[in-house]
Amino acid sequence: MGYLITVAAIYLARYFPSFFSRPLLVLPLLSIAAVVLIWNRKGELYVVIIALLFSLLSESVVLSFPDTSISEDSVVAFYGEVIQDSQQKKGRTSGFRILLSAVEDRKGNLFNASGNIYVISEQSDFYYGDEVYVKGNFSGPVIYASASRLLSRSFISSLRVKAIGSIKEAFRSFEGGELASLLVLGTGSDGSFVLSSDARRSGLSHVLALSGMHLSIIAMLIAGPLVFLFGKRGGKIILYMILFLFSFLSGWRPSLVRAFIFRLVIGLGVDLEESFILSLVLLIVFFPESIADLGAQYSFISLGGIFILSSSLEKAIRFFTPLPRAITASVAASASALIFSIPVTALTFGSYQLGAIITSLPFNTLISIYMILSLFSLVFPFLGVILDALFHFMEWAFSIAGSFPESSGLGPYLILSFAVSAVIILHVVIDNANLLSSKHVDSELQ
Repeated sequence: MGYLITVAAIYLARYFPSFFSRPLLVLPLLSIAAVVLIWNRKGELYVVIIALLFSLLSESVVLSFPDTSISEDSVVAFYGEVIQDSQQKKGRTSGFRILLSAVEDRKGNLFNASGNIYVISEQSDFYYGDEVYVKGNFSGPVIYASASRLLSRSFISSLRVKAIGSIKEAFRSFEGGELASLLVLGTGSDGSFVLSSDARRSGLSHVLALSGMHLSIIAMLIAGPLVFLFGKRGGKIILYMILFLFSFLSGWRPSLVRAFIFRLVIGLGVDLEESFILSLVLLIVFFPESIADLGAQYSFISLGGIFILSSSLEKAIRFFTPLPRAITASVAASASALIFSIPVTALTFGSYQLGAIITSLPFNTLISIYMILSLFSLVFPFLGVILDALFHFMEWAFSIAGSFPESSGLGPYLILSFAVSAVIILHVVIDNANLLSSKHVDSELQ
């Protein structure tokens, strides 16, 4: 129930944000949720977390939209804090997201402002936490900037920028360095990344976006050695410190921070379902603007779908097929994530790719290997030769996956949903029938 409520809350925040401005509607729903959860014998803490979630969402959703004290037509300049690093793409303008603090009119007067908005700029090199000035105008949901400049950068941010620069410089020594930068830092080195369009068409963008999978790869690499060197308790503390540093270097990307918080809360012994809800609650507490981030929304919706559906679907697939568990688990997880996230993909991009159910496993494996080798290449530069060869192979593989036909209507999605439901229901029916038959045989033998 908690997984479903959390996923529903994300969908409401994205497509019906006005829902959270209606307390007369929200409060009864919270009451119903509390009754249901108590009926399911959940603790009081569980109900409090759900109530906190909706309460915090009602505050943070406000930050999803820019709000100025004067009409948008009168605004000629903006002041704010960067909450998403500049992203540069070859042949295109760069862009970054800011949390507004003030706006300026044509007479130079300053007015209070709030909310966040995406800025499209000819050239920019800003990082999370930078205070910036942007000269430009509103153009629908974005700002088109004619000029922008850095006002201030904290000492900690300066250290981060230097570290990022050093890592990017090391990755520039081989052709696939752009992908290495994307997987390790969440941002490219020169904007000429060629895999992104094929990845989007193939429904595999999630394997390139810095997320919980990449955090898990880091943890997998270093957890064992840290426990061996510093003991179980010391190793776990140092592991969390390194993962915290990794999240910091990424610019506190919401999907990555979600994974870090989730892992931390799980490590404290909190129930899996409560940890899932708490990770969203804590993310909103520390980064209230992150609820508007598409990556964060995908992260919670997809993971929620996996928690809700994947286990039952995997059991059903294994019941009907002799496939190895690694394959059935991947197919079940991919199908579960897709069923819950396809509506967002279709509404955002106008199409979606069902082939990702099959292709996710091999591409996740390839990307994991590439990220591990990229990290080791910082110490052993000669690995760049292997990374170049692997990069060219992935170029070919992504182009093949990207050539699969995309779906735009609801038909294929509904067929997938009905097929998954039918397989699970059929498995439950057969399993229950076998169980009853077994009990009947046992009773006769007795």
